[in-house]
Amino acid sequence: MHRSIITFVFISLFAASSVLAISPSDDLLIAGAARTNRWRADLYINNPGATGVTVEVWWLNRDPNNTNPAPEAFSVGADETLILNDVLQSVFGLNRAEGAFRITTTGGEVTANLIVFTGAGSVDGTYGSGFEAIPASSATSAGESTTLAGMILTSDFYTNLFALAGANGVIMDVDLLDPDGTLLDTVQVVLSAYAPWFSSVQNLWDVASFENGTALVRVSAGSMVMLGSKVDRLSLDPTTLEQVFGAGGGSVDGTYQFAVYDSLSFASGGNLGIFDSVVDVINGTYVNYDKVDGGVFQCPVIFQWGFDLAPTPVEDFASGVTYEQVYDPDPSNVVTDRFEGGTITYTITFTFDDSDNLGFSGTVDAVGSEFSGDDAGCNGTFPSMVLYGGKSN
Repeated sequence: MHRSIITFVFISLFAASSVLAISPSDDLLIAGAARTNRWRADLYINNPGATGVTVEVWWLNRDPNNTNPAPEAFSVGADETLILNDVLQSVFGLNRAEGAFRITTTGGEVTANLIVFTGAGSVDGTYGSGFEAIPASSATSAGESTTLAGMILTSDFYTNLFALAGANGVIMDVDLLDPDGTLLDTVQVVLSAYAPWFSSVQNLWDVASFENGTALVRVSAGSMVMLGSKVDRLSLDPTTLEQVFGAGGGSVDGTYQFAVYDSLSFASGGNLGIFDSVVDVINGTYVNYDKVDGGVFQCPVIFQWGFDLAPTPVEDFASGVTYEQVYDPDPSNVVTDRFEGGTITYTITFTFDDSDNLGFSGTVDAVGSEFSGDDAGCNGTFPSMVLYGGKSN
């Protein structure tokens, strides 16, 4: 890894707005879909952007693992809506199928929803309900929970539950609560990557009947999206039940801008990305004017940092994540050809500031070693710096 001298650019912190059920993204999940002798489904994909996008639609059967299905690709122009009538039969050639959809894009973001009809193959079937596509970044992730209210199991109505796991699968406990919040029963569900899940509530919990029940879903690993369908036994018409989403979808996933401050309020900055509750990448700069000897600034180097950090669960940063970054000399750069190289051991600690997962704060600590010459002042312990970050998407 080469050390770089870079020009400081002030990093602004951004706040993100609440993520609602219908929200644009380049990675969307629809938890349930089917084509049977009762149901068919039409898929609508809208491009709200000013330029065209390439859309890939992935059909995910209810199999143990769906990490490598073959997608179908489409081009969707600016402000256009792609309408895939009876999508499972017309696009994927399936007369009977049960599972879920993943929709990914290149060149922009889209919104999508699935309209469910009774009467497979019939254009005049009874309208059922709509299943909105949820951004993968808004999925309920490890350490988080969500609720889905309005469930029922009687002689007149029943409820189906659908879920779709994220890229790292999911482990979730699904509780049934009565209207007073009393726990009636609980089950644990484990799914592999992008595995769809379906259960009628009569087969899920050991409860003969209930009205106005709520599912409390507690995710301990991975991530998932969920929806429910309340079905009239006589007409077969379903009513969609949606899970609860808070600001940021209750998820830490997304891209964050951050700034790192010394005691003089001098800041360097960067960004980090979190996917499925794992910090996949950090791109930052580090300079610390607090490292002085008798009032003289000791380390005149601005370092790039974060590149050598392996993907790490975001929860690990609460207690601090330590890693080494090696800086090699770069003889091709006339500005840095005197640089003899060295190593900095960084420790990054941060926690999210509120339940909305919009911002975090923490510290960055550094210890230098093996530096020499004009950069020998970069050896030893640097004073701790303060870290502030905010979600940009």
